[in-house]
Amino acid sequence: MSDMKDLIAIFKAETEEHLTKLEKGLVELEKQPENLDLVSDLNREVHTLKGAARVFGFYEIQDIAHRIEDIFEEVAGKRAVFNSFRAEKIFKGMDAIRTLLEKIVQEKKIDSEVNGVDVGEICRELEECLSGAQGIRARKKREKGQKKEKEGFETTTKENGAKDQEEKNPKEKITNRMDGVSHPHSPPQSIQAEEYIRVPLSRVDKLLYLAGEVVINKMNISGIMNQVKRLSKLSKEAQKGLSNLGDLIKKEFPSQNGDALKWLSQCDAHLQKLREQTLKLYDQVSAEAFHLDPIIDELQARLKEIKMLPLTTIFESFPRMVRDISLQQGKEVNLIISGEETELDKKVLEGIKTSLIHILRNSIDHGIEEPGQRAAQGKPRAGTIHLSAFHRGDTVVITVEDDGRGIDLDQIKQTALKKKLISAHDLEEMTEKEILHLVFMSGYSTSPIVTDVSGRGMGLDIVKRDIENLKGQILLETQKNRGTKFTLILPLTIAIIQVLMVKVQDMLFGLPMLTITECVKVRGEDISTTGGRMALSFRDQIVPLVKLSELLGLPLMNEETENPQKEKLVVMANSLDRQVGFIVDEIVGKDEVFIKSLGSHLGKVKNVSGAMILPTGEVVVVLDIADLITQSAYSRPLVTGKRIPPKPKPKEKRILVVEDAFSTRELEKSILETHGYLVDTAVDGLDALDRVTTAQYDLIVSDIEMPRMDGFELCKTLKNKEEYKDIPFVMVTALQREEDKRRGIEVGASAYIVKSAFEQTNLLDTIERLV
Repeated sequence: MSDMKDLIAIFKAETEEHLTKLEKGLVELEKQPENLDLVSDLNREVHTLKGAARVFGFYEIQDIAHRIEDIFEEVAGKRAVFNSFRAEKIFKGMDAIRTLLEKIVQEKKIDSEVNGVDVGEICRELEECLSGAQGIRARKKREKGQKKEKEGFETTTKENGAKDQEEKNPKEKITNRMDGVSHPHSPPQSIQAEEYIRVPLSRVDKLLYLAGEVVINKMNISGIMNQVKRLSKLSKEAQKGLSNLGDLIKKEFPSQNGDALKWLSQCDAHLQKLREQTLKLYDQVSAEAFHLDPIIDELQARLKEIKMLPLTTIFESFPRMVRDISLQQGKEVNLIISGEETELDKKVLEGIKTSLIHILRNSIDHGIEEPGQRAAQGKPRAGTIHLSAFHRGDTVVITVEDDGRGIDLDQIKQTALKKKLISAHDLEEMTEKEILHLVFMSGYSTSPIVTDVSGRGMGLDIVKRDIENLKGQILLETQKNRGTKFTLILPLTIAIIQVLMVKVQDMLFGLPMLTITECVKVRGEDISTTGGRMALSFRDQIVPLVKLSELLGLPLMNEETENPQKEKLVVMANSLDRQVGFIVDEIVGKDEVFIKSLGSHLGKVKNVSGAMILPTGEVVVVLDIADLITQSAYSRPLVTGKRIPPKPKPKEKRILVVEDAFSTRELEKSILETHGYLVDTAVDGLDALDRVTTAQYDLIVSDIEMPRMDGFELCKTLKNKEEYKDIPFVMVTALQREEDKRRGIEVGASAYIVKSAFEQTNLLDTIERLV
């Protein structure tokens, strides 16, 4: 059974690869309908997909693929012209294949209709893409091919006498059949080619973990060598002490020193032998380390390479997505991709995909103007989005740049004030760059409603959080009516990173090098204070200074007597283009370390990114620079070093869950309570109206289809009442039609989540944004 699962996993991976190439090619074919070479390439892809589906007996997928193949053959034969209508039908067929594929992997029964996908209807729509004569010709050719395949298979089975054997060994049957299916990565047979195997990612992760342990042991060996060196030095000092003692005895007791000098001579000989053996041991360990170190470094590098995948892995799906969103919004958008061969750790790739989807949607939704508006401004009717990637040192830089309307700073100010994200006084003191980065604040989103389609209910605050969780940075630039540019700076891998080791209050901490610009010594007289805050004029800008010890809440150690004019060590770091100088006691050095997570039982700890183990066995905390910079913006670090009073604990948020189905109601209640929310429930809209009169709620989560009063009516009623209109209203429903979502906007819902795509992280992220 497990072998069959492995084969299906291979089929799934190859089918997804075929579908991705087909999607990318279809987007290009829409722009170049006369490109017959591209038609032939796409036809080969779908033909291979069809063959693999037939081998496994997944006839629903085979039928859809066969009809797509018919369309390509008619176009290739110049008997039909490719157009957007045919493209739309093919895309719909490919989406159906993906849905069927998920059912196969989940080992669920496949009927003629799966999750709203009617295979027969899909096939009919694909057939209708061809005119009468074309359709008849394609159908006859398909039927003839199916008959020939059936006859050929039966003949082969009889000739080989293998029918009984296949029934006895289904795995061998499938494997043998797969021999005839071409693999997208199979090189030409005439060439001497590398062989490939598929390895579960969990095994690679285990190897990387073990490599990290080996790196730690390498560091331990370095520590042992230093100890051996110190032992040799101590032996030499002991010898010197014995020699001095012998000279003293000779001088003070010239006639009675025979036995003592003999004993001292023996001790000196033993020490000399000990010192020689120690030096010999040091040389041996040093030689082993000299040969082992580059091997370990090479092993670590090669293992990191195993998990590296090209960005094309995720970039390939973006042209189809941009095309679909553009069509929905009546816009014309060209997506230009470069640097897709750039490689990243698989986990980093997985972590940035959703963020890139949201940024691309953001560029289309808010950046690119409608064609008529662009033409009136003297711009091309079609907007352009450049998605590029390249290596820079130990990082990968990904940029998403559009030529749209840009971001209006005045609009950002108005939104920030309206949503009470910042005070008018603080807003006046902010630079244009700081104002621009307010779009990354939680709760900033200007969208009238959050839906799962718009990226799991994500705002740019969640994008920022996800990028920082990957130890990366996100930057933003904009020019009015010229465009907007997002820049993601990411580490090649998140397991092994460069850190700067610093000491604060005799405690050792690690700071990720990716966020550090430089380290400087600052004279006390160069530090100014404004409103109790420390600042430094540095490289033509004013940089706030904070004591790292205060941010971490470490106990004071004689700071009251500290000389204010004393030189201070400052580590300059930045996040979202905001630079802060952290005052530390000592800079120990820089190292590449294997960083360990704190484990799921601890989760995310404020100001902490992970931990590492020193050669001595000491555990050192690696700090989260983004957290520290955010915290420094809300603190008032005084030069006196007095402790900052803790903020009062925020009150617990109360949520009302409105749902008529008991199981769903209890599931949502359990999820929310587990994450610290106080939860009340109601069985329908009228029950909810009674509840809101007796308790104060910070947010309402509601189904739509309910007896007595549905969710639309409940939301509309609450939004029309002054005392309830500001309560965020989240709809969690099975209704997924666009008209239902538009109605949700009309009645004032803040978010719209479809149950079929429901994930608890989706709901929790949305609620976190809104409350």
